[in-house]
Amino acid sequence: MVVSLEVVDFKKEIERVREEAKRLANEDIDARVELATETLRIVTPVDTGKARSGWELEYEKDLEGYTSPVIINDVEYISILNNGHSKQAPKYFIEQTLTTVGLL
Repeated sequence: MVVSLEVVDFKKEIERVREEAKRLANEDIDARVELATETLRIVTPVDTGKARSGWELEYEKDLEGYTSPVIINDVEYISILNNGHSKQAPKYFIEQTLTTVGLL
């Protein structure tokens, strides 16, 4: 039995497959970043609530026009909390969270 396959516009089909793979990968990354942001809100130690509410998900555009998700917490003492200052969360809870969701 012989099977033959003819692709009319092979380059166009390869480009379509490439774009579909890129779209699916971006959806997966976006979902992981959203999960990481929400998880960080949950695991951040709370005294006043400022550090916990400081987590934001933003999208930055690069020079080529691509957007990348970025997790930000501008609270001035977030690194002190991450270094183990609070007994409510383990040292390096940020890195642990990002590792758990597959971003590190």
